[in-house]
Amino acid sequence: MPDPQVITEKAALRRTLRQRRVAVDDATRRTASLAVTRQIRAAGLLRRGRNIAIYVPMGSEISTWPLILAALKAGCRVFLPETPRPGKGRHLEFVRFDEQSRWHEGAFGIPVPVHTHYCAARDLDIVFLPLLGFDAVLGRMGQGGGYYDTTFAFRRARLHWKKPQLIGVAFDCQRVDALPLDPWDLRLDKIFTETGHYNSRRSPAQFTTIYAGRPPSDT
Repeated sequence: MPDPQVITEKAALRRTLRQRRVAVDDATRRTASLAVTRQIRAAGLLRRGRNIAIYVPMGSEISTWPLILAALKAGCRVFLPETPRPGKGRHLEFVRFDEQSRWHEGAFGIPVPVHTHYCAARDLDIVFLPLLGFDAVLGRMGQGGGYYDTTFAFRRARLHWKKPQLIGVAFDCQRVDALPLDPWDLRLDKIFTETGHYNSRRSPAQFTTIYAGRPPSDT
């Protein structure tokens, strides 16, 4: 049973976090998208033959198109999430994508490749998720639809085997100290931002900066 207080807190925080994300300027958006992609490549996550799901960016979300193209170039099998139509449940499906894919408009106006091949959620190796906010223990706040929480609920029952890896992509400004979370809300394995990445192996999550101990250059 949802906690009414948590519902209220989440609604207020979502408004604040949307405003933060919308306020990110175009130059920062471009550099952030490229910086995140470089970090993910350097981390060795884009390995040939892996089944990787990557969200299609909408609105003010950080762009994943450089990441999608990098994954294809690395020989990954790339799948894009397809959101069910209203009233058709909350489980995402994952549709194979390549540079020859044709598109159609899916639920909520989200573009989706024309149905060819699917990958079951349990057969994915990595999922790159959008988010509105995250906190020190890599709790995730999404838009409130519950699609990712429902689709990957099986991850919470696994004590050791943690496939697929759930990795968030976000701007630094989307971090908060602590999110109001329900028991069914996902916690992520990693989060990449424009300045570094968070790893959930430690609590609170360990942050590794891309500057490797030196300040960023002004040039």
